[in-house]
Amino acid sequence: MGRKPIREQRRREILEALYRCLLKKPYSETSIKDIGTESGINYAMLHYYFRSKEDILLNFIDHLYERYDRLFSEHMRQTEGRGDSSGGNVSAVFTFYNDYITTDRRLQKVFFEIWAVALYNPRVNTKLRKIYRALIGAVESAIKKSGGSTQAAHLAIATVAFHEGIGIFSVFFNFNKKYTTMLLEEFQEKIIEMV
Repeated sequence: MGRKPIREQRRREILEALYRCLLKKPYSETSIKDIGTESGINYAMLHYYFRSKEDILLNFIDHLYERYDRLFSEHMRQTEGRGDSSGGNVSAVFTFYNDYITTDRRLQKVFFEIWAVALYNPRVNTKLRKIYRALIGAVESAIKKSGGSTQAAHLAIATVAFHEGIGIFSVFFNFNKKYTTMLLEEFQEKIIEMV
């Protein structure tokens, strides 16, 4: 029974090591040896925990999704009932995206790298689509709970696309967090008006 928690801990350490590696160089230039060095685990032992570099990446995507899904669920529970306007649920979703995802330049940089891999790797593409469907679904659900809109699905897609675009621009153009947040909030006010 003691081996499973150690195994899971090592797997998490390897996944976090991939995150740090992707902040330093592209996935295509990151070797299994780099991930091993970064995790402090002999790279030959990585195969005990994962089948390949791609397996590490696929598990990393799941790891990110699970982490942010937990954070999002907790955020929504904490903000439930606080929205005094019809856009309260939507505002809560936007606050989460602003605070945890879109203005996190490190996360944006890593996610951009995952996008590049997803263009040519069907398995990574499938994982990424799952995440985006969940993000779009969360925004659509919030729009509907806030009084809804007949265009909730379209607004949700546009909102997630805008957030992703601003996240990427913040990395490319080196926007500071204050400026990025201002851009997001101006757009979000318009969405809330539409709801």
